[in-house]
Amino acid sequence: MLEHTNSIRQDRFRSLRPLLPLCPLFAVLTAAILLWSMETVRAPVQPDELTLHLEQVEGAPPPLVTAEQLEKMSYTDSALGKITWSLSAESLEELNRVLREYDITTPEEISQFLAQAAVETSGGRWLTELGEESYFQRYGYTTGTRGAGYFHLTFDYGQMAFSTWMMKKHVPALENTPYLNPTHHSKNEIREAYYRALWSAANLGVDVSRYSRIVYDTQNPAATGADYIAQFYAWESAAYYWRIAGVKEAFSSQPGVENTDIASKIVGGSNWQSRREAYAAFFPVLNDQS
Repeated sequence: MLEHTNSIRQDRFRSLRPLLPLCPLFAVLTAAILLWSMETVRAPVQPDELTLHLEQVEGAPPPLVTAEQLEKMSYTDSALGKITWSLSAESLEELNRVLREYDITTPEEISQFLAQAAVETSGGRWLTELGEESYFQRYGYTTGTRGAGYFHLTFDYGQMAFSTWMMKKHVPALENTPYLNPTHHSKNEIREAYYRALWSAANLGVDVSRYSRIVYDTQNPAATGADYIAQFYAWESAAYYWRIAGVKEAFSSQPGVENTDIASKIVGGSNWQSRREAYAAFFPVLNDQS
């Protein structure tokens, strides 16, 4: 490519050379043309564009959790055996996004959050609850409304509350839509609030399918409910529940497994001792000041 460009420049020069003695102005014009050709080939990045790019890179906040830290968090649980994190680069990026967005930012808060998530999902391996339909129905839900995400968000009304939260958060036309916290309102109230949000969206001509699919729908051939949450909102559904259940506000001022017990009670999971062991493995890594 470079040899071809040089050949073009040489041909231009040879074609103009017989005219140079006729007028000194031609020499100036020829030089200008050659310089213009060289600048065109180089096509430099504009200074403003380069500055903007550098500012964007330098302005990005550092990750709250790194891949190296996750690797150091591997441990052996007394009941569950070996626990290691299994996260893709995209999942790790999403984790850091929701930690900042939902204000889970101190080593203590992140360690407690990850301790719950690790035991619920075996380090991210099981983002939906394991079991048969008969097992789920014994506890009042179904395969479509089984636990999903890093905290295993469960039940249709839990999905409806999360869906309403996401519509209110991301769809400007629905910013005034009432959201009802499932820790303080009845199932029927939450269902009514969800359907009111859908009704408002339909009247306004707003597409909310991205968020309505959070709720299990037997009529939709695409993934909905638990499978959809696990695929697209595994971290956000957990951070959302952490926020609306007031886990952070319930903690004592001192770090420790007492806070783990508080979180375990609010999240509603079993294996409390395993959650303590997870926290004990995570906190020293995230709190390392060296």
